[in-house]
Amino acid sequence: MVLRLVALLTSFIYLDALTAFACETVTAQQVADALNNAQGLQSGLKSCSMAAMAMIESGGNTCAHNACCVGILQLNLGPTGLEWSQGAIDAYRNADLQTQVDGWVQTANSNTSSWGYQTLLASYSADSPIDGYKVTGGTLAACEQFGAVVCNHNVQSLQSAGGCGSYTDGAGHTGGQTVCSWGQHADQQAANQNCTLNGSKSKGGTSCPTNSTTPGTIISPSPGNAPVSLPPNLA
Repeated sequence: MVLRLVALLTSFIYLDALTAFACETVTAQQVADALNNAQGLQSGLKSCSMAAMAMIESGGNTCAHNACCVGILQLNLGPTGLEWSQGAIDAYRNADLQTQVDGWVQTANSNTSSWGYQTLLASYSADSPIDGYKVTGGTLAACEQFGAVVCNHNVQSLQSAGGCGSYTDGAGHTGGQTVCSWGQHADQQAANQNCTLNGSKSKGGTSCPTNSTTPGTIISPSPGNAPVSLPPNLA
């Protein structure tokens, strides 16, 4: 009887080990280093502001997950995103920081091909404001996070009025944050977390948005338009 009980307990321990996750709690600097080391990642996303966005999304926990999104950068692997199998999702969630960042690159880069992102990137690279608005690393990170539809709309507003206007994704979701206000939030967090990239402070800065939204009132992006979704406390 004792031997059977020991065998049963051993089997439970083994099954529990199969479903346990090797969670890491990482710092903004570690995320910034992983972004910098990610092969092929669009250079505008290799920033302390993008690292700050990851910390906002996941709290620095590689096992962070919700109904759709997984990992340090909350990659959408569920039915509304890449539609990975549960086994593949669990493997990604169990991966180390660099592996998760590397797995996020393709989805992130797909958003950087949008007209809005490319317009922001040109302004950022030339240090040339758009109608008086200074584009920062946070602006680029927010554009990638919200996706092409939201970003394009906000950049059109920037060009015509010098401010991002409002959030709209073309699918009935409006209001809340813009790439300007949410980018500013990322820049502010990056400045507070003592992050450096290649030995120097990331090029960030802040530009105050012309709308009245404040961090914490964000409406999560439509899953079809962005690779990430915000955690409930930020939605």
